Amino acid sequence: MTSFKKKFFDLKIKVLLIHYIFFGLVIVFLGCSFFDYTSTKAAICSAILFLTLEQIFDNFLFNKKLSVNDDEFLHYKYCTSENICDCQINDLLNIVFSNSPDLITFQDVKLRYTMCSKKFIETFSFCSVQDVIGKTPDELFFHEQGNLIKSYNKLVIKKRQAETYVVRFWEGSSEAIFELVSAPIISNDEVVGILTLSRDITETQNMRESLELFNSKLCALINNSPMLAFIVETDGKFLLGNDRAKEFFLTGKDSTLNSEKIQFCCEDLFSEFMAENSTIINEGKCIQLEKRISAKNGEKYWYQIHKTPIRNKDGKVYAIATFARNIDAEKQIAEQRETYIATLSHDLKTPTIAQIRALELLLSGQLGPFNDEQKEMLKLTLDSCNYMYDMVYTLLSTYKFENGDITLNCSSFDLCKMISESMYEISNIAEENSIKLLFDPQMDSFLVYADRIELKRVIINLLSNAINYAYSSTVVKVTLKKIGKNIEVKVQNSSAYIEPAVMSKLFRKYVTHSEKFNKVGIGLGLYLSKKIIEAHNGKIIAESFKSQNNIFGFSIPYDNKILHSDQRAEFL
Repeated sequence: MTSFKKKFFDLKIKVLLIHYIFFGLVIVFLGCSFFDYTSTKAAICSAILFLTLEQIFDNFLFNKKLSVNDDEFLHYKYCTSENICDCQINDLLNIVFSNSPDLITFQDVKLRYTMCSKKFIETFSFCSVQDVIGKTPDELFFHEQGNLIKSYNKLVIKKRQAETYVVRFWEGSSEAIFELVSAPIISNDEVVGILTLSRDITETQNMRESLELFNSKLCALINNSPMLAFIVETDGKFLLGNDRAKEFFLTGKDSTLNSEKIQFCCEDLFSEFMAENSTIINEGKCIQLEKRISAKNGEKYWYQIHKTPIRNKDGKVYAIATFARNIDAEKQIAEQRETYIATLSHDLKTPTIAQIRALELLLSGQLGPFNDEQKEMLKLTLDSCNYMYDMVYTLLSTYKFENGDITLNCSSFDLCKMISESMYEISNIAEENSIKLLFDPQMDSFLVYADRIELKRVIINLLSNAINYAYSSTVVKVTLKKIGKNIEVKVQNSSAYIEPAVMSKLFRKYVTHSEKFNKVGIGLGLYLSKKIIEAHNGKIIAESFKSQNNIFGFSIPYDNKILHSDQRAEFL
């Protein structure tokens, strides 16, 4: 018998005995008063006194001896056993246990279930409450789960404090994960039971495990990447970063792709580092740059740096993410490639020009006449040399534009006249491909201030591409319009549709669309054209339609910022 039951049983015996004594005294006094009328009043008063003493005794016994009203558990047990509660506690508990979305159970000190919620029965597919009441966890669940629950409940009883733990249940091939919180029920300073609340955390746990796996992969990826990746606060305080960044912040060390160790002075870099961060904080924009950073030994190393702001929910920048990597190896390879191209192009240019001049001299007839077949052979050879010269010139121009060696030689000229000249020069190629050339300008003449030679190179390249890729017996149309403060030149032809993915790559270096059409090309024409137009503060136009029409062109300001006031007056 539990302590509560024993005390409660002894209490009921005492109450009954005292009640019998009081009621016996009342009967005796009332019986005596029946024979003696004069003592009736005294008997009645005595009976009332005894009943009052009985009530005082009850209050003392329940409230002081066992403190029933101060102990919610004893109060509940007393109320339910005597059925004298002023509030329907059982009805309230039934409502909670029937409608609660949580799994609720009560167990006694022997770990037997005494109460459980409806959700508990439904979750574990029990038929009714009778299948649960009086049984222990190892009788309801598998051995592993049952013993785990029992061990934690014993710990709750021993420590007299709540415990939180996780239990995995299996039903067939599916797994359910529950988080359980077990708390002791203490009455008269003794543990009389255990209240357990459970909730299904399967989805949350799976998401947590998935996130942890993703984070581990991400950490492995970032920590093994050949770059410094870190996040700092706006005042430059380090928040987090990969292992390489941590070592850099602690020791100032980094390494190249060739595993060459570099030692920097962090104090010297901090002021420049904070200046860049201030720009990001003020403007709220990402920055990407390449710069050479001096090491302690005086050597300079190339780094590519990308910085981006991190904002809070209010849109305020509170941190900055930085990615930096050493690009010395890439710079060295690029320099070697460009030097090779420049040297090769220069060595080819000189003999090619000599061949062109010699062939032009022979065709002029100054060294004697040639028959028609000989002239045709010389002309074909001259065309081949001119093609070689154009290709070499393109290579050299591309190299110079990339290295900033090109200076535009701007002058005022008639763009309409220059386009007409370009179309005439390329008309023989159009005739060979049965292509008709059409020029449709918005006005008869239009003065612009630009580099005539470089702009003509762009137009020749656009016309050549349009003719080479156009369907036979079609028209290549050139339009010239004034749109706002810009002039727009478009070259339209009838040719195969170009997918957006291919179109986005056409203006890259060494990318050509010619292989698809069995053409010859080195993939620098459009790339160089874009560089020339951008140098004029303009932009390239490239459009392709599924109706088998393609448009390539450009737009440049006619009132360009590179012009001086006296030069602008020529055409304003």
